[in-house]
Amino acid sequence: MLEVIRACWALTFLSFFVAVSGTGGGFHTWTLVVEPKSEDCVYEHYEAGHDFEMKYEVNRGGLLDVRVVINGPQNTLYDKMEFFNRADAANNDKLGLVKIKIPVSGVHSICIDNIMSRYTPKTYTLSIKGESNIKSTLENAKLEHLGPVVDSVIKVSEDMDGIVRQQHALRVREQIHRDTQENTNYRVQLLAIIEALSFVSLNVLQIYFIRSWFADAGTRRRV
Repeated sequence: MLEVIRACWALTFLSFFVAVSGTGGGFHTWTLVVEPKSEDCVYEHYEAGHDFEMKYEVNRGGLLDVRVVINGPQNTLYDKMEFFNRADAANNDKLGLVKIKIPVSGVHSICIDNIMSRYTPKTYTLSIKGESNIKSTLENAKLEHLGPVVDSVIKVSEDMDGIVRQQHALRVREQIHRDTQENTNYRVQLLAIIEALSFVSLNVLQIYFIRSWFADAGTRRRV
């Protein structure tokens, strides 16, 4: 009975802790609007040996291309160009996914490059995984009897992060498809208007030339 009461108190404490402070190991998400011929950066401090994980996507803008550069204190850790409008990608789930181990402690920059675009601003989403503080905090408190509960809460937290990322990816894809459809509809309407104007213009020109031809023919007969 005592163990059940302790487990209930532990679960209540952990729920309150997660609700108030958030899951330290969750993903921090930024939405960046980068103007043409420019770049935008996010700066984070990481310790050596940290497993860095990031997911980036292009929400809208032009060819949905993006160049991501991750610079450490000493050298460049990641530099890659991606196109998110490729329907024939071998594995779309791995597109825009970065997993690297931080070699040196210090401030790292994650930069989004839109230099290739001339006129179109692009909207990007970055989801960067933070370090988990829940388990270390409870270990410092020496709550050994909460071990299984802590592991369960951390696992649920990681699963929830995965679900949130999947939902966000689905929303981004839906937005991309909607933008593509609206752009296609706009082009179809524009082409239809141009075609109608061309047809009317040709008819007007035909009437004008026919009237001119009959007018010239009548003048010649009178002469």
